Amino acid sequence: SSPSKQNQYMPIHSISTNQVHNHSQSTMKSTKDGTRFTTHRDRAHRWQLLALILGSAKYQSSAFILPQSHVPSTTSKDSSTELFHWANRLDSRFNDSDRTIIADAASMTRRSLLSVGVASATLATLLPPLMANADFAPGGTLLDREVSPLFGNPEASPSRSRENSNVLFAQDNYYKFGAAAQWVDPPGSTDFPKTMPFVPSQQRYEALKKFGPRIQKAMSVVAEIGGKESAAEVPEQTDPVYQLRALGLLANSFLASENIGTTNELMLARWYINEMYLRIGDYRSALEKGDAKEAKLCYTYLIKASNSYLSLLNRSITSKVGDQFGYIL
Repeated sequence: SSPSKQNQYMPIHSISTNQVHNHSQSTMKSTKDGTRFTTHRDRAHRWQLLALILGSAKYQSSAFILPQSHVPSTTSKDSSTELFHWANRLDSRFNDSDRTIIADAASMTRRSLLSVGVASATLATLLPPLMANADFAPGGTLLDREVSPLFGNPEASPSRSRENSNVLFAQDNYYKFGAAAQWVDPPGSTDFPKTMPFVPSQQRYEALKKFGPRIQKAMSVVAEIGGKESAAEVPEQTDPVYQLRALGLLANSFLASENIGTTNELMLARWYINEMYLRIGDYRSALEKGDAKEAKLCYTYLIKASNSYLSLLNRSITSKVGDQFGYIL
């Protein structure tokens, strides 16, 4: 599928707790010759085993991202290097100084190296190969591809930082899945996402009554700035006239509840709001540079993000909840 088409979910491979426990027991038995590992080495093996499991598995969730391309497996010659790479990368995400990962093969005893080799050989039959270009999403998700704010949608704002640090709502679709979402196109389409979370109609009714007028006013402002010729005529992206935080509050009430918590659909709505925020800044920057073509393109993507947000919320606005929002044409 192309980035603009509906994305598919990605498969996951897992290993059971019993399998990990059994392997741990076999590793401990191999050390009963009177020479046991030190506490640090025991921990190092456990972290290396966990790193191998996470590094080998393909991540699955109901993420709104494209299927990942096949990455050739590493050869047996590179397996030790990859193992140490993932062990150290995983360990760097924790602050416990006791979790010591052995730096390289030269510092390991022959028994320690053999133990790790047995773990690698055993798990290789259960899990796919290590991915050579795997990376962490801003939220800590380990993916078997490079993380990019433009992955899945080349029309996403290039202004988004890789760490997702320059947006209004940090925990959005990119934060969790390390990828951009697709637009809801045409506006009002129900093809994406496939399903919507269940939230009590009373909760949605009260939220729409409270925030509905503010959202309508915000969309009117977005529609008006499209005809401006200078950045001075366009309010900055942080200006409260856009009511972007109100958009987030309405999404919270429509797409999440105490029973279901934060949903993928809520993260998707936040991604659209963040894209609006970023594209307002991109639009002003293009106007400041006098680049009319770029300014028009940025505004087009701003409208796509706005209508995608409205389309998502309109699916939760039934006759019992209230009137649906109109789209920006």
